[in-house]
Amino acid sequence: MVLLNMRLSCCTWNREMSNRMEFDQPPDRIMTYDGLESCILNANNSYEDESVASKVGDRCPTDSPSSCCSSNNASGSFFSQWSMVKRDEHEWDYSEDAMKFSDVDVMKEKFAKLLLGEDTTGGRNGVSPALALSNAITNLAGTVFGELWKLEPLPDEKKNKWRREMDWLLSPTNYMVQLVPAKQCGPDGQTIEIMTPQARGDVHLNLPALQKLDSMLLETLDSMTETEFSYDEGGSRAEGRSKRWWLPAPQVPVGGLSDGQRKKLLTQAKLVLQIFKAAKSVNEAILLEMPIPKAISDVLPKSGKESLGEDLYRILNRGSSSACDMCNALSLKSENSALDAINRLEAAIYAWKDKIEEHDSGKSPARTSWSCKDHVAELDKIELLISRAESLAQEIKIRYPDLPQKFLDVMKIQNGKDVAHAIIEAYSRVLGNLAFSILTRIGDISQEDVLSDPDSPMATNSTPGPGSWIYLD
Repeated sequence: MVLLNMRLSCCTWNREMSNRMEFDQPPDRIMTYDGLESCILNANNSYEDESVASKVGDRCPTDSPSSCCSSNNASGSFFSQWSMVKRDEHEWDYSEDAMKFSDVDVMKEKFAKLLLGEDTTGGRNGVSPALALSNAITNLAGTVFGELWKLEPLPDEKKNKWRREMDWLLSPTNYMVQLVPAKQCGPDGQTIEIMTPQARGDVHLNLPALQKLDSMLLETLDSMTETEFSYDEGGSRAEGRSKRWWLPAPQVPVGGLSDGQRKKLLTQAKLVLQIFKAAKSVNEAILLEMPIPKAISDVLPKSGKESLGEDLYRILNRGSSSACDMCNALSLKSENSALDAINRLEAAIYAWKDKIEEHDSGKSPARTSWSCKDHVAELDKIELLISRAESLAQEIKIRYPDLPQKFLDVMKIQNGKDVAHAIIEAYSRVLGNLAFSILTRIGDISQEDVLSDPDSPMATNSTPGPGSWIYLD
């Protein structure tokens, strides 16, 4: 096999940026990703002329930063600064131990779909780059993890596919910068203000954290070896599983699990619970930053009472009711009813906040002096209703942690234009879903253990089962 070394140092990006947060990534998880220029060069299938590749490498020597990026603007110098890497460290080696040509073909297909906006006709029906990347991350997670009906190590093929393709899909974040003002001393000694590029704050903060959570979840699955439980393709004795008799069901030894195995499962459940909370926290924070599309905000009811309906509005107006009491008064019987209640609450919260903004900006209708007191009292009541609605929505989310996406969140994702927001939202969402699936599978095993040994300590730890949640202190 012909060994082809392509030195494209001017088109590479060092992912291990010195100003990123340190999360102790293992060495095999840190790689450099060659930019879109490299993908295009690899896509043309013209590998027979080695001299062309060598000339490209000769034109961009790594010991001369200015020769690789001659742009006079700040962004150009920034890319030049971060792109300089040693040749020996980042050579493309098309041998059996390096990237195979099949991987290049997969990369070509991935980026072709992204550039086409998922419209294979190449017409005008393609989605935005942000939505295309979000869908790609979601589909990749579905392909690799699926429903995760068993607690077992992920096959090497799937694990490598997940890591490799996620590196591709996350690669645009390597080129995201924002310009910030800075002061520089000129040749004549005067201080001048310039704009200097730096990594985007939300990407710099959230992406390394999500990558660490990703590694921890894969390590949790890898630790599911030499376990005392197994899986049977038959039914399960656990309550509710008989309706899904065709799915793999956990089996535990007669008399239940050993104390060591129980302790290990509970420790893993506590860890995965913290991962779930962290991923959901990142996801909710990013969704709050994403704006509601104007086309959607224009058609939402302008009155909070109209959004809620009579029953829900009456519950919110009960003076001494706590969030738990209000949730009990709703008598939610299914996830659909819970999702509908949250959608109504969020629409009302948006209408009320919009009304307060109009008042603060002076856009509200003029009022006479005698009505000012009533107007202040009305605003105070709106703020109280917002607080109670947010508390009730949070209580419903706690009771139904695996609800589908809310209406406003779906609209934000489908109409979003910010690529960084789309990547972080999709990545945090799929990690949260994976963590929840692992917790649910631990809950299945816990139920089987309790059925085999009613005195099992698993019964007192409120471990999760299908359709329930876990509260571990």
